[in-house]
Amino acid sequence: MPEPGWDVLSALGVVALIVVVVTAVVVVVLAIAMIRRHRKVHQPGVPVSAKVSYYGSIIYAVLPVDLLPDPILVDDIGVLAAALVYVGSVLKRVSRKRSQPLG
Repeated sequence: MPEPGWDVLSALGVVALIVVVVTAVVVVVLAIAMIRRHRKVHQPGVPVSAKVSYYGSIIYAVLPVDLLPDPILVDDIGVLAAALVYVGSVLKRVSRKRSQPLG
């Protein structure tokens, strides 16, 4: 007969596995959203800071060196989400400048 503590430990293990899988899926979705902006980031007039943010966030998500251990992907989610917001706002600003009539 198993000891009562093993039931709790098994439940915690399942919860931990679910959290890891969900955060990994979120990281993949955010990384795909970032990669889809590749062509827009390389258009003329996009500042270097947006390009650095673009590449930096992708490299941070891929490299094994993180602020938090790799099974905990909260830092990767934060970096990718912040970069998506920043790059998106810069790209909107650049497209507005392009659509303004000259003169």
